[in-house]
Amino acid sequence: MFFITPKPHYLIIMSRNIPVKVERREEVPNFYAESIQMVHSLTGFKLIVFRDKAEYSVDPSIGPDALIPRSIIKEIVAEVRFSPQQMKILSKVVNDQISAFESRFGEIALPDQSKKRDNTTASYT
Repeated sequence: MFFITPKPHYLIIMSRNIPVKVERREEVPNFYAESIQMVHSLTGFKLIVFRDKAEYSVDPSIGPDALIPRSIIKEIVAEVRFSPQQMKILSKVVNDQISAFESRFGEIALPDQSKKRDNTTASYT
């Protein structure tokens, strides 16, 4: 159960009838996750969040202002580690949120992997 308090950066969560105050500092980074990678070991999981940037080169044969993508730079902006138990709980929470989103807004369509023509990797079938 969640209660939002009058202060904009506080959240009160009831955990077994004990209030837990969650604070959010102003300097917490906020970014869009353009791509992610998940890795695991025997002891846990790691979620790596990337921001994608392109490096361009000029191609004078096309025109003086023609920029051709030379490479994609994947900058790591966050790494989050989870215990196996935390990850299983997160998986259930994410699935519940996706189901709620799709029941309200419609099914989330994923791109067709067979038509993928770049050198990035993804697997979500």
